[in-house]
Amino acid sequence: MMTKMEMQYMDAVIQINRRQRNNEVDWEQRRYEIAKGILCHGYDRMQYTTEAFTDFDTEKVKLAVQYADALIAELKKGK
Repeated sequence: MMTKMEMQYMDAVIQINRRQRNNEVDWEQRRYEIAKGILCHGYDRMQYTTEAFTDFDTEKVKLAVQYADALIAELKKGK
């Protein structure tokens, strides 16, 4: 017998496989990856000091998400 967590995991895997079979794009996952990449790029350019980590604020996060949304909107236009 599977636990509830195992069943949820299996359902997620099945859903991912269906999307891949139908060539559907998981835009929410793409949004996360793009925003994460933008944030990492910005902080990667800074020196690794305590100052760099205390400078992390919500405005930078919001801006990264806005850039990700703009990029996704352009990508969707290409279809």
